[in-house]
Amino acid sequence: MKFKFIFLLVMIVSFCSFWLLQISFSDSETEDNIVKAIQQKYKAVEGLEAKLVQVNYIATLDQFREFRGEFSFKKPYFFDMKVNYPTSQRQTFDGQYLWIYTPANNQVLKNQVSPDLLNHPLISLLSTMENLEKDFFVVVNNKEGLDLSLKLTLKQPQSEVRELLVKLEKEHYRIKELTIYFTSGNYTRIVLTKLKENPEIPAQQFYFSPPPGVEVVETPSPSTVQ
Repeated sequence: MKFKFIFLLVMIVSFCSFWLLQISFSDSETEDNIVKAIQQKYKAVEGLEAKLVQVNYIATLDQFREFRGEFSFKKPYFFDMKVNYPTSQRQTFDGQYLWIYTPANNQVLKNQVSPDLLNHPLISLLSTMENLEKDFFVVVNNKEGLDLSLKLTLKQPQSEVRELLVKLEKEHYRIKELTIYFTSGNYTRIVLTKLKENPEIPAQQFYFSPPPGVEVVETPSPSTVQ
């Protein structure tokens, strides 16, 4: 009788272990399928338009700074962002120069740099969504009833960046929110609304011409900075 009980207990434990192992494999396969589906979707997305709200948290001051506006994006890095709150500003990258125009200062900054993850996390992410697994370790959170979320950790770490959290619609994988966390305790959160995929965007939208009388301040290119 005792032998039968032990045998039965061993069988139950073995079955439970096998069942849990199957769930683990199943979850892993599901995550892989989701990531592949997201990458496949964004291979077909050549451009985006949306309204945005960006909140920057500054840990040393324990303060939040909010910006509102809209942006247009076209692969690989072309973008035009118009901020209308709290002040008016336009940021445009034409493929060679990043222009930052602030009417209140009657000044435009001309930078020979590309958008990067630190200063333009949304644009940088949109440019790499079709190759997420190339640049990031990806963890998928697919709980029932919630938006799909991705936790992204850089495979080649940058000293300032800790991780990114991306929220997407479950059905169409449209980006709803992006949060980038920094090692300093700062973070930037960007919420998108009224998003349009592959809209007709005229090429001239990514071309900036300084208005007459505006001071143009050209920063040194990275190659000339010692």
